[in-house]
Amino acid sequence: MKKIILILLTMSTLGSCAQKNQTKTANKKIMMPIPQESKDITVDNFVEKVVSQIKHYEKEPMYFIRPLQNNCVYELLVNDYLIYQDYGIEKLGTPININRAILQSGPQTVTVRLYPLGDAMKRAYGTKETVTTLLDKTEMNISVVKYDAFNISQDLEDEILVKEHKAPTIEGTNAFLGAGLPYFEYTFSFDAKVPYVNEGWTNGEDLTKFDKEELEKQILKCYNEYIYIYKNKELDTLLKMIYLSEIRRRQAQYQNREKVKRVLDESKESLNYKNKEFQPLENYIINFYGNNKIVSLRHPSKEPVDHRLRGWSAFWFKYQKGNRIKGYYPGLYLYLPKGQPLDSLQMIR
Repeated sequence: MKKIILILLTMSTLGSCAQKNQTKTANKKIMMPIPQESKDITVDNFVEKVVSQIKHYEKEPMYFIRPLQNNCVYELLVNDYLIYQDYGIEKLGTPININRAILQSGPQTVTVRLYPLGDAMKRAYGTKETVTTLLDKTEMNISVVKYDAFNISQDLEDEILVKEHKAPTIEGTNAFLGAGLPYFEYTFSFDAKVPYVNEGWTNGEDLTKFDKEELEKQILKCYNEYIYIYKNKELDTLLKMIYLSEIRRRQAQYQNREKVKRVLDESKESLNYKNKEFQPLENYIINFYGNNKIVSLRHPSKEPVDHRLRGWSAFWFKYQKGNRIKGYYPGLYLYLPKGQPLDSLQMIR
């Protein structure tokens, strides 16, 4: 996307380029690495600090993807970063903004993962059929579009078509190339031009090179730290951990103070949900993204799956909103700064 066990991280000394800082709470110390740039972040200065790092330009291009699928469910990744997943049969009405996955100008890759309908038709229409393989008539048509001034005007007339791409077919026919398979993936590219350069995860280690058991152990430690933060409403600590990631996201979308304030408000709200019931970290898959520099624990996408949890974060909890019980799935994407030991795993920039 293992029972929840609160694990204390051991402290190791790092160089000045990526210092670990401990954050005290009433009951323990948060031992996850906190980057040097984030150590002074609090609820009182978070908005100001993020806004001060956002540059604005004469042109602020925003890129979007418009997917149109038939006879399949799917996931979309840009530069190997998960940006959207849809396991139902509904057609998407609004395009998906992808700037957060575009770190700088140049070639960008789009990866399309197609899955059979499974029980989607059954859940939507009550049919009896379960589709376990991709069909001849599977289709995925994708348009990549751009607005040069999306923050000023969202008029469709301002939309610039950058790329159109269709799922591959058998040569000389209209039949889908992956028909009969339980899963099919393909990639295409387009060029983007943006005025910013974000470091993101580019200076991270290839996490597939580490011992799998040791890597999983460190990932679980990080996840349990986040569980502790959400259980104990450690807002300052949460803001320290997401600070650099939020700078990347907000810069890529050229956002203003109001939008950054909304991030703070949503963080406060999520920590204060009523009657939080944390779920076990179990039945997950270790997923690698960002050319193996990002790792995340998620529930499986491939059948057989629990359709309530399919593709969602392994870290989740139930909470009460009014008279309803809902689920909240904080997406945790971790990376390891180049040259640092495995116990320095932390939130992506």
